[in-house]
Amino acid sequence: MSAATLHLCATSRLAKTLRGALPASGQVWRSAHALTVAQWLAQLADAALVEGERLPQVLDSDAERLLWEQVIADSLASGAGDLAPLFDPRGLAASAMEAHALCRVWGLAAGGQAEENRWFIQWQQAFLQRCRKADWIDVGGLQAQLVDAIAAGRFALPAEVHFIGFDRLTPFERRLGEVLAARGCQVELPAPATVDARECAIFRCADSAAECHAVVDWVARTLAENPAARLGIVAPDLAAVRDRLAALLDDALHPEALRPDASELPRRFNFSLGQPLADQPLVEVALALLAVGNGRHPVAQQALSALLLAGGWQGAVSEADARARLDAEQRRTLPYFTRASALLGLGQRLGEQGRIACPATLAALDAGIAVLAAAPRSQRPGAWGATFKQALSAFGWPGERSLSSTEFQARRAFIEVLAGFGRLDGLLGSLGLGAALARVRDLCRQRLFQPETRGQPQVQVLGVLESAGLAFDALWVMGMNDDRWPAAPRPNPLLSVESQRAAGSAHASAEVELDFARRVHARLLGSAPTVHFSYAQADGNRVLRPSPLLADLPPAVDRPVQLKTLADALAAAGGLVAVDDAQAPPLAEGERVAGGSWLLRAQALCPAWAFYQFRLGAQAMESPVEGLDPAARGTLVHGALEIFWRAVGDSRRLQALGDAGRAAQIAQAVDAAVAGFEAETRSPLPPRFRILESERLCRLLSRWLALEASRELPFAVIACEQGAEVDIEGIRVRMVVDRIDRLDDGRELIIDYKTGARIDTRNWASARITEPQLPIYAALVNEAVAAVVFAKVLPDAPVFSGIAAEGGMLPGVSGLGDARQKIFDPAQFPDWPAVIAHWQARLHAIAREVRDGVAGVSFADEADLKYCDVLPLLRLPERRRLWAARQEGRP
Repeated sequence: MSAATLHLCATSRLAKTLRGALPASGQVWRSAHALTVAQWLAQLADAALVEGERLPQVLDSDAERLLWEQVIADSLASGAGDLAPLFDPRGLAASAMEAHALCRVWGLAAGGQAEENRWFIQWQQAFLQRCRKADWIDVGGLQAQLVDAIAAGRFALPAEVHFIGFDRLTPFERRLGEVLAARGCQVELPAPATVDARECAIFRCADSAAECHAVVDWVARTLAENPAARLGIVAPDLAAVRDRLAALLDDALHPEALRPDASELPRRFNFSLGQPLADQPLVEVALALLAVGNGRHPVAQQALSALLLAGGWQGAVSEADARARLDAEQRRTLPYFTRASALLGLGQRLGEQGRIACPATLAALDAGIAVLAAAPRSQRPGAWGATFKQALSAFGWPGERSLSSTEFQARRAFIEVLAGFGRLDGLLGSLGLGAALARVRDLCRQRLFQPETRGQPQVQVLGVLESAGLAFDALWVMGMNDDRWPAAPRPNPLLSVESQRAAGSAHASAEVELDFARRVHARLLGSAPTVHFSYAQADGNRVLRPSPLLADLPPAVDRPVQLKTLADALAAAGGLVAVDDAQAPPLAEGERVAGGSWLLRAQALCPAWAFYQFRLGAQAMESPVEGLDPAARGTLVHGALEIFWRAVGDSRRLQALGDAGRAAQIAQAVDAAVAGFEAETRSPLPPRFRILESERLCRLLSRWLALEASRELPFAVIACEQGAEVDIEGIRVRMVVDRIDRLDDGRELIIDYKTGARIDTRNWASARITEPQLPIYAALVNEAVAAVVFAKVLPDAPVFSGIAAEGGMLPGVSGLGDARQKIFDPAQFPDWPAVIAHWQARLHAIAREVRDGVAGVSFADEADLKYCDVLPLLRLPERRRLWAARQEGRP
């Protein structure tokens, strides 16, 4: 290739590939002069500036988007009136920016009869006017000026210019070619692709996951046969399958990458699709530190939790354990919305008490907050960029350990964002800390980050456009479904649809998309000697169809996918020992097991649950919620009803109160319960929220106590929150009964309040009693019990649910002899003593399981494990895999 030859490439990836291409022979060569059109024109602009020519300041994509946003916001503020808040200036700015680029590249003019077309005419005029006033210009405008300058005889040009990798040229690119030819350059335009694939076939896959497995299986097979092969994978919707493909390719080609010390090993594959810079862990931590350090606004507790558990700042390595304990403590102690200063205070108190010590973390957090607090309340973006860098340094970002290559590049990219923030000074002016941080976060979302690749990976995973001009030894094109290929038309809503169709601009119509897809399809068929296409047959319950462009291609011979994940490989390897983990050590002499009735409940639902949580002491981390979680709301209901009944005492007094008296007594009980809750949790409710919650409780209790007042048999509440303790098979079980009522004849009713809708009483007649608290009290503590019921204190349908020795004791509660009672079979349970005997036998049996160490993962319904605190320890996915293997006869 001659240095006098310029290769104008469709993509930067193709240009980089050409520059890195090795010659067929020779030890010294000159790299190809390969650039995209935008890169080459930018070089010409730099050359003009060096020669002293004055050019307008070029707006990069971020600055241009911001200017469009300001133009549109000002227009809506003056023209939309009260409807202005309903519009999305950022979304409209993105559409306007695209429309303006279409005008530049495709020679379109703003116009049309629709209201949005008229809006864009005004916005474009205002945009260009502001650019002229400030001596700014968008990239497309500068490129047009440079082409005009070339036509006028400016700049030294290469002898030959080759356009490479273009599926079709835009009017702007065609004009550039014509201008270069008029200046005497020998211009070579891209020739239409010719089909020359010697082997081509279509693979049908069950779904997208199966398609990804088939692709990676093909990669593994091909590289096993030819380790030097250059392979390509092309997907129209690469973002949808990127993560799954990356995981499978790692499993197949780099299983050693699972080790933390091997995560940065060079890969044999590379993705063309970058990810937002804001999604890089090190950048996420930086943005989170700046957000938490803004002490002027509270933050959600999860933000503090994520920071304490994250790396990338001071103390992340040396104080990792202490920070994890501090996180657990702040989950229990701090409110949902809090401030970093509250975390500092908590950490300092715990340190003084000798419970948790993480001085480096607290010092760094305090120092970073101090830097942000000392900054002016309002300053320009450039000054905020410097402040943010200083604060991050005080926080100890990017951490104590050495950075990996990817982390180093992410840090460098983020520092570039902060350093370049000042270029928006003229557009944004002075702004506050929160607004400045929001802009930085938006810039990081807009900037795509792609770590630099070492060498030329053998497997390239590409989008349709990124594959332009590249050649492979074999190629697999996936995702060839008719809903993706050809793509659906997507004309710009701010430009006339008719003008876009007439110009044939990108995404203008179904005809344009079909023509483009045909061109790309032909080009892909010529990209490798072997080309495979695949499509998914279903997406969940939705049936999918192949692209019509595959109609003339032959189907592939079905072959089983032999790809093994790392888990499959380890499971199939020799040396694995099967361990029966269903048996734990029996209880030792004197061993105490906490949990009370919850221990027996967990044992009945799933023995492993009881073992892990109550014998080993495993606990789930508390998850903060905004306001009150269901458990806290239930506590308030319990507290208010306890206070009410301690004051009222019995049904006769309840009925004597009347509606007004009952409402007043309820209000007093609710106020006392809320005050007690606030004192116990040391967390006052916000005033408005307190009022709303009190009103909700009053309504709820009013409906419930109206049901209580309708009970036919007089009763007295003889106990509230009654504690009890019983020995079952050597296990001391402590419990608290919400309420005990005594009838006039001396019989007692056990009542347990429930504020959730799902309550199961059918298990009381089964071999495994999964709601054991009331049966324990009735069968093993109190012989006078004649009914056990749940009181479902619900706003829409308050009701008693349970079983009684005879009917009529409580509204809606059946007696054993009632015909509508379906839970207890009369043949097995002829009378109340039979029920008590059943409960005694089954509760002792479950307790014996605990005593004997029965700890298998067995359950009747996986839905029963929804609220299991130790669910990850049950390893259900692994057990499903082993079960499926046994069903298929595999080891």
